[in-house]
Amino acid sequence: MSVLRFSGARMQVRLGCSAQERITPQDVDLEVSIRFAELPTACETDELKDTVSYSDLIDAARALCREREYKLIERLAAELYARLRPELPGPAQLWLRVTKLHPPVEGLHDGVSFSLGDWEPLPR
Repeated sequence: MSVLRFSGARMQVRLGCSAQERITPQDVDLEVSIRFAELPTACETDELKDTVSYSDLIDAARALCREREYKLIERLAAELYARLRPELPGPAQLWLRVTKLHPPVEGLHDGVSFSLGDWEPLPR
């Protein structure tokens, strides 16, 4: 099994339950893990074309975040999954976590996250 993982992909999105909260885009972080069914050919060729470009995935996620506003982090995560999944080779599996860094909840200092995917990766 091989896994490509990135975290801390910061993006801006209009996210919040109230219209007031959605006025100003806020920071969210995206974490993604891709589990390949087979070792990517890039392990032998050292060529980007033979693997998944995490730069392209981040660009696609940022584009989605600019397209509209979201009331819930769960909906944002589901739409990110739907946007990123087709970018992967057929048998690869996708897992992602979206973290809203500064929710307007008093005393909540480490943000709030929602994750979904084809499996739950082991903690690092």
